[in-house]
Amino acid sequence: MAPQAPPTSYGFFHGLRTVPRALDVLRAEPKILGWLLIPLALTLLLDGLAVRYGFGWLHGQIRAHLPGQALGFLLDILAFLLLMLLLAWTFSFVFLTACELVVDQVSEAVEAHLTGHPGSAAGLHNTLRSLFYSLLQMGVAAAVALLGLLLNVIPILGSLASMGLAALFLGYGFFAISAGRKVQSLSQRLGLLRAHLFPIWGLGAGVFVVNLIPVVNVLSLPVFVVAGTILFLDITQPPGERAALALPASAQPDSPGNPR
Repeated sequence: MAPQAPPTSYGFFHGLRTVPRALDVLRAEPKILGWLLIPLALTLLLDGLAVRYGFGWLHGQIRAHLPGQALGFLLDILAFLLLMLLLAWTFSFVFLTACELVVDQVSEAVEAHLTGHPGSAAGLHNTLRSLFYSLLQMGVAAAVALLGLLLNVIPILGSLASMGLAALFLGYGFFAISAGRKVQSLSQRLGLLRAHLFPIWGLGAGVFVVNLIPVVNVLSLPVFVVAGTILFLDITQPPGERAALALPASAQPDSPGNPR
């Protein structure tokens, strides 16, 4: 049975502020980055292939049906932007899915640095249970991604809603890494999402914006893994239980009763 989360009043900007706090952790523990070299290379390769072949196919279709230079060039730009939006939806989820065991190790190392213990559930049985819950979570994420794409059919408001939904579930994807390590059920994970919607959304907003920037999105993934772990610890355990020297004073979390 997972421990009950202490009451908090963290908001949207608290989630955003976990990103600079994650940079402080990575500066203090640079060896954490070593876990992510292979996943980063794999994700960069997949992203590059998606851009090359996806845009190549769209470009070919545009030129085949609209040979005019001016209109064709404009549609090429729109096709590229659409592809970037699609990758912003899927990029981090592909990374988290393909590299789940590795990001678990990173998240565990971060928790050990911050609290003095890794906090992961041990044993093959727990590993299999965690994998099962993660597979269920992937199904839910796929359904949400499809909903987000369908919302783009509605002009302007639909696109805005799609981007907001994407940001929320990108934040949740990084936040839920720690929940997976601790073998929390899907209902427990979604319960945390409902109870702490705004800080998770704040983290996801940062992820979404960075995901729109090629190359930078790949290099920033380790930061978001660390930020998700920090936010999970902020929400699920009192700040006083963290190691006193885990973070510099400027990077310590806001007081739950007095968020900045």
